[in-house]
Amino acid sequence: MKVMIVDDEPLEREVLTLMIKKHNFKVNQFFEAENGVDAVKLAKEEQMDLVIMDIKMPIMDGLMAAEIIKKEVSHCRIIFLTAYDEFDFAYRTIKLGANDFLLKPAHSEDIRRALTKFIPMLDTNLIPTHLEKSNEHYDIVKVKDYIELNLHIELNLEKLSKLVHLNSQYLSRLFKQETGFTITQYITSRRLEKAKHYLVHTRKTIAEISEKCGFSDSNYFARVFRKYEGTTPTQYQQQAIVGRKKRLNSFNNFVM
Repeated sequence: MKVMIVDDEPLEREVLTLMIKKHNFKVNQFFEAENGVDAVKLAKEEQMDLVIMDIKMPIMDGLMAAEIIKKEVSHCRIIFLTAYDEFDFAYRTIKLGANDFLLKPAHSEDIRRALTKFIPMLDTNLIPTHLEKSNEHYDIVKVKDYIELNLHIELNLEKLSKLVHLNSQYLSRLFKQETGFTITQYITSRRLEKAKHYLVHTRKTIAEISEKCGFSDSNYFARVFRKYEGTTPTQYQQQAIVGRKKRLNSFNNFVM
């Protein structure tokens, strides 16, 4: 089983590799590439089984690289890992034959859940693990995936129940049993994680972030954020900027 991590950030590649190793997947060899051109070359040379790839990269982006890899190494599975969470990017990756789509920063559990869909199949040619599990578990996975891709819109129990054709009260109990969270708690936690990503990695305003993360207004967003994070969105953003400057200064001092 050969797995390749493709990202122009060395730290991202290192963290992803450690996450996969932590879960003891049956991976014989790990490969790394920092752009789409290198990824295509390695995928063809090594006949790669699975590629976890960022979209935005220099020289050749992940979308173009994936299109070539799918043509040249037909059995290769591709999981996109990207900060671009708008629907059009997700739709384009699906059209290109992507097997899954994860948002940065991906959590260890998100990585584990994505890989369990494909690694057993690649190792043994069996049906993917998630299809062997109970229908109820698959329904929860489907709900969680839908939530992840639609955090910016209104989400409620009625809409999610229709998605998996279950009674709303039954879905509510099942979700709590499977995840340990109520659906409302889960949606709020994922929206806050998405908001923290925007606060750290973008220059969007608090109002813009509030809207993109599905909060009704920026004041409500600020109240919820403070309740769960113990600080305001603005303070969190400022702390992130200070932290980046400190890391940059440390790096500059180190190389000097």
